[in-house]
Amino acid sequence: MQQMTVEAVFYDGQSAKPYTAQVLAADADSIWVQYGENFALQRRYCYQDMLLIGALGRIQPVIELQDDARLEFKQPLPDWFQLKQKNIYQSIWKLERTPSLILFSTIFIVALAFATVKWGIPWAANVVANQLPETTLNSVGNEAEHYVLEMTGPSRLSAARQLAILQQYQALVAEDRPAKLLFREGNRLGANAVAIPNNTIILTDELVELAQDDREILGVLAHEQGHLVERHSLQQALASLGFGVILIAITGDGSDLMTSLPLALVGASYSRNFEAEADHYALTTMQHKQVPTIHYANLLQRLADESGESEQGTSVWDFLQSHPATQERIEAVKAFEAKQSAEAK
Repeated sequence: MQQMTVEAVFYDGQSAKPYTAQVLAADADSIWVQYGENFALQRRYCYQDMLLIGALGRIQPVIELQDDARLEFKQPLPDWFQLKQKNIYQSIWKLERTPSLILFSTIFIVALAFATVKWGIPWAANVVANQLPETTLNSVGNEAEHYVLEMTGPSRLSAARQLAILQQYQALVAEDRPAKLLFREGNRLGANAVAIPNNTIILTDELVELAQDDREILGVLAHEQGHLVERHSLQQALASLGFGVILIAITGDGSDLMTSLPLALVGASYSRNFEAEADHYALTTMQHKQVPTIHYANLLQRLADESGESEQGTSVWDFLQSHPATQERIEAVKAFEAKQSAEAK
């Protein structure tokens, strides 16, 4: 019988005192636990009433017993111990101590985290953004619009100037879904335009003043129209809120996230792909309406000059930025213009 005995720490379920115990095989279905002074006390337990907690990390197997008692082993369970789950947990216990598996697990977790951030969250954001009803878009967008209005001031442009830009936008850009066009003094926003999911475009006085041709303004408005059509601002805001959007995509419950979404909309910076898609939308719209796309490139160049980006140039770090360099976008516009000119000949 000696070979059928193993030492363990035993808690009797009546006190917190640990006992050194001997665990012996009683028969094929049960064990004896001997504990106390000179192992004078003993209890019998059936395998079917045991719950194996398992071996995780450096923790040895632990078994919960039916009378709130507990066995903590100092080594893997012996071969004669007939608990059904034993082999599974023993395998896990061994694998946890395998260096190659530890390395593989680390690489897998890092890869999974990268994939979640790179593709999982954007995918979930796209799903949620395209499933939200118009009423929700309007509600969230109205709050975001309120934040932008607080950041900016009343426009200094004349009513006639605003009307002229609005009419050109409606005729050449808006097509069958015109957005509400608001003019504001940019203040901290500077020369800028903002698309908000409640089908609103906010255009700053500074950008209008920077433009040397109204067709440059039309290019910007077409770009923002592209953001609205594709719901880019909503997708980017949802993605910036991280893993919460995945929970919404799975459960459909967005009550908590919706409260923080309007502010995220204001602070969201478009990704490289979103900017490229909006630029392509602007260029195809301008080409369709026979507005030379070079005007859009001219305004982008002026914006780059004003921000100092032209002097800084580009570097390898541009690849790591979410927002594409303005020079890169300008070259894309010029390439589009050259391609259209070649096809027209």
